[in-house]
Amino acid sequence: MIFLHFTWTHTQTQIMSDIKFDTFHTSASKISDICVWIKDRNRYICLTYEYIPGTGYIKYAASVLKGDLALDSIGNHEQTTTRRFEIRPVTTYFEPFLSYYNLLKMIRKEMCHGAGCVGPRKPIPRSDDTESLVSDDFISDEDDTDTFRVSMETHMSPDVFTFKYIILTSEKHGDADLTLRIIYGCYKGSEKNSEIIYGATIHHSPVYNSASYDIPELDDDAHYETALMRMEKCPVHMTVKKEFSHQLNRDAQHREDLMYCILDKIYMKIKGLYQIRGSR
Repeated sequence: MIFLHFTWTHTQTQIMSDIKFDTFHTSASKISDICVWIKDRNRYICLTYEYIPGTGYIKYAASVLKGDLALDSIGNHEQTTTRRFEIRPVTTYFEPFLSYYNLLKMIRKEMCHGAGCVGPRKPIPRSDDTESLVSDDFISDEDDTDTFRVSMETHMSPDVFTFKYIILTSEKHGDADLTLRIIYGCYKGSEKNSEIIYGATIHHSPVYNSASYDIPELDDDAHYETALMRMEKCPVHMTVKKEFSHQLNRDAQHREDLMYCILDKIYMKIKGLYQIRGSR
């Protein structure tokens, strides 16, 4: 049975010659764009998405271009956006039956204050019970098989970078069906040898309604301090692809790829625990 949504929150008036008609969506509809460009002040956003108005389900990926909109830059960003949408899309839920304009606004908000431009390679697993956890309850142990250690040059790098990543996951948290995770990270590395050390901490809280929830107000400085302490005293050691190492330069335009490399490392559990710190 197809449910008709008669509020018609997404209504467009089309004019073809002297013919005028309205369009609307039902629970069977799907809205999508492939590599649509949005100009937001001095940024150009390339966006691909699929939105199901009846449920509010959204899947998207994007890339952000700062500066001039050159022809080669357009092609590179469209290729990046397409690849992200195919292998690492962001998936979440918005309000049902959003208008086209409000849908793009919600995606832009999610990019800035939520899941970002691209999703993780792997879903965050959750095999524990339904009790509330703090980040220290799933700190990783040292893996005896992972003997890689960065060079002293990497340890001595003076530039420390941070990130804050927010993601809503379909994992139970107590009596809630969803879990909101906020990941804080500190890292530094060597552009020359593509090495990184990092430390992280994770806050999580229950979410009962994906269409209406608040981001908790946290002491960001305290969480960054914890992540920094772990980076300095018990870091996780890793390498990144050479193509991303330029983002370790202090003048890099963005460090998005480094952040997702670190998130992927965090999600690769050791003995069932997240890799948010290494051994002392």
